Amino acid sequence: MAINCNVCFYDRNSDKNQFCEVCGSEIQPSITLFEAGEKGIQEGEKQTVLQTYEQTVNSHQRINKNINQNINNNPVTPPVYTNIQTSSPPTLETAKKANILPKNSANPTLITGTIAKLIPKQVGSPVPEFIIDSNNALIGKFDPNIGPVEIDLDGFYGDETVSSTHAEIYFENNQWQIKDMGSTHGIYIKPTGKTRFGYRTNKPEILNSGDEIAIGKIRLLFLII
Repeated sequence: MAINCNVCFYDRNSDKNQFCEVCGSEIQPSITLFEAGEKGIQEGEKQTVLQTYEQTVNSHQRINKNINQNINNNPVTPPVYTNIQTSSPPTLETAKKANILPKNSANPTLITGTIAKLIPKQVGSPVPEFIIDSNNALIGKFDPNIGPVEIDLDGFYGDETVSSTHAEIYFENNQWQIKDMGSTHGIYIKPTGKTRFGYRTNKPEILNSGDEIAIGKIRLLFLII
């Protein structure tokens, strides 16, 4: 393909020549009308893309500016909490007023969940254990003139030393206690960790889990569960 010289307008220069065969000037490759049009289209597309990008950036900048202005003009005030009260279990007095004491609580001093039991220390005892789930229980034997007792030791070895209403075990002032009810053969206590029973009790005694109680000749282990 022949290339025109832009200086002397010689139109037969080979497309491989770098200089004009006539005047020796450097040959500048000519651009056809199609190439010029195609180049113009590409430049136009680039310009359109750049304009669209600039418009998008400007739009985002305006939105951010408006948001910042709204935040500055209308600052958010965090909520202030005062007089925050935490819930706590109801007191005994509150429970009494609301009438929500346990149904088995004849005495409001009994703490819910405080249950004790007596385990006979005899092989083959008629009853393996006695559960005390109320605030008091009588220990003795059945008497038709008095009626049944909660902890009936009739039929145990040594029951001849047990009176009809021998003793009362009860929960008071957050403590388990036992007292003699005027029995013939008395009550004896061996505190946990001791090796011998104490003297016959003549007043209410505090019981601790693991203490051993002798009702006459019948020995019982006291446990709080």
